[in-house]
Amino acid sequence: MTALTMPPLPAHDDRETVIDFQGVVARFGGLHAMGPTSLTVKRGEFLAIVGPSGCGKSTLLNMVAGTLKPSEGTVRYKGELVDRINHNVGYITQKNFCLPWRTVEANVRLPLEFRKHPKAETAARVAAALEKVGLKGFEQAYPKQLSGGMLQRVMIARTLAYSPDLYLMDEPFGSLDAQLRTRMHGELLKLWQETGATFVFVTHDLHEAITLADRVVVMSKRPGRPKLVVDIDLARPRDVIDVQSDPAFSAYFKRLWTALDVH
Repeated sequence: MTALTMPPLPAHDDRETVIDFQGVVARFGGLHAMGPTSLTVKRGEFLAIVGPSGCGKSTLLNMVAGTLKPSEGTVRYKGELVDRINHNVGYITQKNFCLPWRTVEANVRLPLEFRKHPKAETAARVAAALEKVGLKGFEQAYPKQLSGGMLQRVMIARTLAYSPDLYLMDEPFGSLDAQLRTRMHGELLKLWQETGATFVFVTHDLHEAITLADRVVVMSKRPGRPKLVVDIDLARPRDVIDVQSDPAFSAYFKRLWTALDVH
């Protein structure tokens, strides 16, 4: 079968390539799960990846994080081959990895401790991150005292406090209620605009993808390959409520929905 690849960015885009997948394939035993796939992500992009379950969206993130090696092909981060755990990226997964014996504040503080940030800076970063995700006042609570949605917000805050150059986000808002999810969309866009960081965001929600992203990649059914890439030409900065009333928003939704072919 002919490999589907992501169309290159326009020739005038001379930004640094942060992620470079070249012919990556994922096989698990006899199952051909994803690829071959080739795509690049430029510095400062907000890229969303959508597609049916099992098409390899999370697999791509795992390859960048270094938790999964491709069966074929290569993955590079800022030109360097990813062949081990990539400690230079922030990764928010669908699962909760809070340490049960540490408080909320101590869980969020953890990556800053590893990097030996000054105590005053650490405290300020943790406080700001917890306020952004709506957990101010829960600093001394333990994970067992929190709801599932609150635990996910702790994970988000932990990555916000770390402030990496690249955020890998695997359906990070799936467990949040609609109101908080909308609020977090606004906070995420604000973070992206303020830091210039690169985001790769996996979601099943087309509204979420269009609201946030510069480009949306639609993956095919398994074995997943990029089948469509759409540039989201909606003005920035975006208001996460107002943008959905733009007539172009509906047009993007229909085009992406048709490409999903989930039936």
